[in-house]
Amino acid sequence: MSTAALALTSSPLRRNLAVVSILLSTLMATIDTSIVNVALPKLSRELHVAPSETVWVATAFLLAVACAVPATSALGDQVGRRRLYLFGVPVFTLASLGCALSPTLGALVAFRVLQGLGSAVILAVALPLFRNIFPPEKLGQIFGINAMTVALGTSIGPTLGGVILQGLSWPWLFLINVPIGAIAIVLAIFFVPGRSKERGDYDWQGAVYAAIAIAGFLIGVRQLAAVSTLWQAAVLLVASAAFAWLFIRRERRAVRPLIPLGLFTGVFSLTVGTAWVSFLGQGIAFIALPFLFQSAYGATPLQSALLFTPWPLVIVFVAPLSGRIADRVRPAYLAVTGLVILTIGLAMCALLGDHPPVWLVLLSTAICGLGFGTFQSPNNRDMLGAAPLKYAASASAVLNTNRTIGQSAGAAAVSMALVLSGAAAGSVAEQASAATLVLWVAVAAGLGAAVLSFVKLRTVVAGAGAA
Repeated sequence: MSTAALALTSSPLRRNLAVVSILLSTLMATIDTSIVNVALPKLSRELHVAPSETVWVATAFLLAVACAVPATSALGDQVGRRRLYLFGVPVFTLASLGCALSPTLGALVAFRVLQGLGSAVILAVALPLFRNIFPPEKLGQIFGINAMTVALGTSIGPTLGGVILQGLSWPWLFLINVPIGAIAIVLAIFFVPGRSKERGDYDWQGAVYAAIAIAGFLIGVRQLAAVSTLWQAAVLLVASAAFAWLFIRRERRAVRPLIPLGLFTGVFSLTVGTAWVSFLGQGIAFIALPFLFQSAYGATPLQSALLFTPWPLVIVFVAPLSGRIADRVRPAYLAVTGLVILTIGLAMCALLGDHPPVWLVLLSTAICGLGFGTFQSPNNRDMLGAAPLKYAASASAVLNTNRTIGQSAGAAAVSMALVLSGAAAGSVAEQASAATLVLWVAVAAGLGAAVLSFVKLRTVVAGAGAA
């Protein structure tokens, strides 16, 4: 049955219940990218490990998602998207339960990896499943709702984590996923439609090369934090480059490549690069700010979350508005403007000092949210718009992989700062100093993203003029 025919056979009620399942699972998957960030100082104390080691709780999840998204995006066509979705949501839910019951940091990190694999499946099949559920003329609206869900989930995690930790222990950060996951599974079984899988050669070799290249890069960057592990970093980064070369070589010859190299035109490549650098800055801020708030200011997890709240709150209101405006003006103008605002906000966070007034902290995080909310929707629109229709699924995989790699690299940067500054020993003053230092790296990332976005704008304008 074709996608259009499948959508027309579904009643509005069935469609809506299927959408509830997909949006619930997407919200869980994106919230868990950052919900533990505010708990890292507490995990360090309760699990009796160094602060730099607890960063692995965040990094492991992002690393698993980044490695698995390219493979799972193409796997949906091979085994069926509904079947893959009904595998991913239970894996994520059960892994959440495992995280909550973990007695050690090692066990927690292991279950976070499994949780990340489930999240990768959910993110990979969500947009294609919407094509099975809705007729073409209604896809724009549901894609907009999905984009809002991703933005909300990605940014609200620290706030929600702080609220939970105010009255409950850290395992509840993961236990809340269990009933939500159960609801999503039941709704999916009865209401999410399927379609015939597409036959063809799955690029297993490319999937392995991509996963090793991504893992080698992210772990290798983290090993740069200490002189004693520099040799490990060198080996991992060289291996990452080698497997990236093998992946590119494989994709040129594959019958059904995971990521068609034809995607990477000038505008698409600049948009991807801009997004990556911006997510690097965001990933740094999402982990460094909780350390700063709790170390320098003595804030509780809830107070830390409330200080961070303006960032996601402003995104919720600004991102949809920015997306609508991008339909009327050139999106690249909004992207550049948003990145400049984001850079200003990050600089304000880095300049807060030891005893800033609360209103200044709230204003600084709000400006960050205003900038990121203004930038993200137009930039995503440019990215997906620059991809040919036949590469839409691959472009979506690039978008998801790009986000998780950028955020993972940001988490690694914070870990490096904690180790290099001596904060790994647990000194509160040193942790605050390291958090402030690494926020300046986030400022540099924001500025770099703005420059790349401006280059893309000039390329787009020049192309339009030539046409």
